Amino acid sequence: MSEAGTLRCDDASPAPPVDGQAWDAGDDGPVGQSLRIGFRALTVAIGLLACFWAASNLRQVPPDTQAVVLRFGAVVGVQQAGLVLALPRPIDQVMLLPGPSRQLALPFPPAPPPGDALIDPASRAAGQAIPPGAGSYLTGDGGVVLLDGAMTWRVRDAAAYFVQSAHVTPALQRLFVASAIAVAAGRTLDDFMVVHSARLPVDVRRGPAADVQQAAQAQRQALNGDLVREINRRIGGLRATSVDLGVEVTRVDATALLPPSARLAFEAVLEATQMADQGLAAARTDATRRLQQANQDRDGILADAHAAAAERIGTANTKVAAIMALEHHMDPAGRPSLLDQTYRERIAAVLRQAGSVNTVDRREGGRLILPGAQP
Repeated sequence: MSEAGTLRCDDASPAPPVDGQAWDAGDDGPVGQSLRIGFRALTVAIGLLACFWAASNLRQVPPDTQAVVLRFGAVVGVQQAGLVLALPRPIDQVMLLPGPSRQLALPFPPAPPPGDALIDPASRAAGQAIPPGAGSYLTGDGGVVLLDGAMTWRVRDAAAYFVQSAHVTPALQRLFVASAIAVAAGRTLDDFMVVHSARLPVDVRRGPAADVQQAAQAQRQALNGDLVREINRRIGGLRATSVDLGVEVTRVDATALLPPSARLAFEAVLEATQMADQGLAAARTDATRRLQQANQDRDGILADAHAAAAERIGTANTKVAAIMALEHHMDPAGRPSLLDQTYRERIAAVLRQAGSVNTVDRREGGRLILPGAQP
């Protein structure tokens, strides 16, 4: 064989195996290359999985929400709205909770079944019933009032709330019941619903009906405020004993109702009170009108009297002006003669009005008999 042929035989591919001979499994063989490619793909996949695992707790906290970071089950931090970066699971866990500004509503706890004292057979036959969520409470004046509604609360401490989250709802319901009992015991039935308008301030009772309604609304708002303060006070008491619920009550919307057995009596009393108020208002209006008319008559009488007195004084001053002037200016020595002259001038005008005049000298001893009517 030539040299060229020898080179061609050396560069040729290996002959297929004969008689059970195996392929060459060297580093440059196809099996080695396949293994290397497979290991490289597996390494890349593991690297990508590691990256995804490392960024698995990179979360976005929505607005009005906050996140609690747990490390092996223990709270290690609280994050408000934004981006939260925590260690991957199962090392860290991110739990989303309501934010401090979110208001959560909780209805009043359901009341036990009412007894026969709160609803009579006639009311039950008429289809009247107590709302399921209304609880009965005893007021300070011995009345019974039903409270129905809801309370609004927010998460104040996310870590404490997460720890006590399973107990927050029943705890708030029990705290409301205890607070409502305490508040109702210190108030009368009129503080829950205005039965007697006489309990309102005098200036409000004499005002229009809108002012009375506004005053009653203000009393109900004050009652709701007392309930909020009492519940938060009891929550603070639990916090002082290392049982922090992490919540705060912001508002209570309580609706006061009467038991069906007392509703008819209440409506009768309210109707009678309204009629009495209307009668009092009409009487006050009539009294005010009469007082104004009397004041006007008094002012007219006083004005007429002052005018008549001034006219009479002026007439008298005119009639005696000459005499007064004569008294101030004449000489005391010639006063008798001047007075006689003035008398003659004045008496002449008087005598001219008479039909006839008879003169009698008083120095004579005669008597004068004048005719007159029979007694």
